[in-house]
Order: sequence, then C-alpha cells, then structure tokens
Amino acid sequence: MTTQTTLNSLIEALAGAVIEAQDRIEQHQTAHLGEFFDEDNRPKSVVIRLPSMHPDAQAGDEDLYRAPLLPLVSTNVLRIKDVEITFDADLGGLTAREEQTPARDDPPERAWARRGSGPRPCINVDTGAAVAGGQGSVHVVLRVEGSEPTDGAARLINHLAQTQGVFRTVGQSWPPEEGDLPV
Repeated sequence: MTTQTTLNSLIEALAGAVIEAQDRIEQHQTAHLGEFFDEDNRPKSVVIRLPSMHPDAQAGDEDLYRAPLLPLVSTNVLRIKDVEITFDADLGGLTAREEQTPARDDPPERAWARRGSGPRPCINVDTGAAVAGGQGSVHVVLRVEGSEPTDGAARLINHLAQTQGVFRTVGQSWPPEEGDLPV
C-alpha cells in the first residue's frame, strides 16, 4: 500500500506532535500547581505543633506553625530537551506546490508573517514502502530534562515561603495575664 505524503507535511506533523507533547506537559504541571490551592484559591497549608521558643513560654507550651504546602515540596518542572525520530522511507517524485496567496479582500497580514514566493517544489516520500518489504520501523527517542521553575512560579513559591511561621502559642502559660504583658 502506497502512503505517499510530502516531506514538508511529514516534518510539520512531527514538529506539531512534539509541540503538542510539550504543551501537554505544561498543562499537567499547571493542573498540578492548582492542587496546592483550595476552591477559593487560598494556599493549602499544614499546621505543625512545635515546642514554643518564646522567651516567656513554660515547659509544655507549643507554637502553632503554619506552612503552605507548595514551598515544602519539590516542583518537578520538565521540558522536552530533544527528540530524535528515525524511519525508513522511499523518496518519491518532485511535485510543484502552489503557495496560497491571500485574496485582495483578505485583511492585511502582520509585518513579520511569511509571504508567499510562488510555487515551490515538494519532495514526496513513501513511508509505507519499507513496511511492505518487512524492513520498516520508526524509532522515537524523546529526552526530557528538569528545569528551573518559571519566574512567576518562583516568585509565588518565595512569597508563600515568607508567609509561613508561628501564628499562635498555646499551653499552660498562654495567653498571659494582662499584667504580665510587656509595655
């Protein structure tokens, strides 16, 4: 079975697949970030009871320490580092491809948009030819790497880290009597 396609179309499809894969990685990471916030977009936190470090604290007094969850966990930011795709194909003939030229009624294009330069030759490839002979195979190697969080994510994590701390001390000596408070 002949599966002729233009080399340009094949490359565009492969590039589109890689872009879509990176987009899905980013969507997953954004959804994961949302798990650290409640339905009102407040950061989810953990409250930890620690022995009080207050100078007036007695034995057994505890500080309640609130820490947002996001700065406490690793933010595994991944991105596609490189992709290697190899496959067997037979080269086909050369065909002329007509560039789509905008009609006069079309709105003007952006200044940086690619302009048509007339018909261009296209190389046709047959990706099914090698399969028919029993030799066809495709090998895909996709490498991802960890990367630093974006500036916005780093700022958010830093801000949340600054909000953590002791918010109340509880115990036998708390709250202190009114006369015991420093003036």
